[in-house]
Amino acid sequence: MTETLKIDPDEITFIEDVWAGGGNLGPSIEYFVKGLEVGNMVFMQYKTFHDGSREELDVKIIDVGIGLERIAWLYNGSSTSYSDTFKHALANLQPKLGVEIDWALWEKYGPYSSTLNIDETDDIEKTWSELAAKIGEPVDKVKEKIQIVKDMYIVLDHTRTILMAVSDGSLPSNVGGGSNIRNILRRVLSIIKKNDWWEKMGGMDGFLEIFEAHKLDLEGIYGKFPEYRSFGEIIRVEYDRWIHTDDV
Repeated sequence: MTETLKIDPDEITFIEDVWAGGGNLGPSIEYFVKGLEVGNMVFMQYKTFHDGSREELDVKIIDVGIGLERIAWLYNGSSTSYSDTFKHALANLQPKLGVEIDWALWEKYGPYSSTLNIDETDDIEKTWSELAAKIGEPVDKVKEKIQIVKDMYIVLDHTRTILMAVSDGSLPSNVGGGSNIRNILRRVLSIIKKNDWWEKMGGMDGFLEIFEAHKLDLEGIYGKFPEYRSFGEIIRVEYDRWIHTDDV
């Protein structure tokens, strides 16, 4: 943090916490820079049981989690990590959709965006109003400018996940992990339909171009993707099943 990224130590905040999951439990340290959680370390110490009891683990490990994309985000000082990690995909999709990104608004909105966590607020509309007041903008403007871009980011995020999962051998289905692929693909298609984006992006051919753009963004990490001749057909079949769901 300090030697490689040259971050001022006074800008780093450490928070002590406890993490539990998968039957294990241990103290953790999370580290933040200007409100952004960059990573964490969980010191796995105990095995936990359903009755609430626990016992020391024979083998203790340190589970380290670091947000690779957050490092790029932090280093570049961008308003969002999407502009760094979806460079080609964003450049492919945004002009087609005609979605304008108000970067000045995003810079003001970003520090308060976590307050919109639907699991932690009882009144989301009140939270939107409070957020808008904090950044000095009309709530209607904030919602209009943020939500349309958020939808575009969801399309980019989910299509990348689909690319990776299907390229790795998974297939959309109604059960198991395959159901996750089908669900997020259908969420993408629903967002596209809601915003009337399908024709703007060029139909199925344009939709498949997003996956090709993701490959360019990921080449620096994975190298060139091997040819997957059935990929396009898999997406086409899933699209056809989605649009005919109500016919069954």
